[in-house]
Amino acid sequence: MKERSIRTTLVVVDLFAAVSAIVGAVGLLVGFMDVPLSELRGTPFADFTIPALLLGLVVGGSALAAATIALFGPRRIEALASAAAGCVMVGWMTVEIAMIGLDVWVQAAYFVVGLVMIGLAGLLWWARPRPVARPLAG
Repeated sequence: MKERSIRTTLVVVDLFAAVSAIVGAVGLLVGFMDVPLSELRGTPFADFTIPALLLGLVVGGSALAAATIALFGPRRIEALASAAAGCVMVGWMTVEIAMIGLDVWVQAAYFVVGLVMIGLAGLLWWARPRPVARPLAG
């Protein structure tokens, strides 16, 4: 894959992760997702406010920042930003599954989305042209 097509794919995946995390967070905050509070049994949370804010701001925000950096930011950090956002997604899903269990296929799917973000970031990093080292004159 060429660098440009990898970057485009990565931006699409980052934006998908960002939008779905932010929409999920809003859904939890305003209650249109209809997730029962019993899902939080055994966790330190009494309601979905803190998890929703973390989901929207940390998970969604990191993915949105990564997409923005890949589109408009310095090329030297775009892969790092997307890999970091992928790690945040994988970490979020790992903690969620550890706290409430693997309830729905969506949890596994978003775990994979995080891994795809990390993998595409690695591909983008490897696809970037590198300066050729010149031997020292001596």
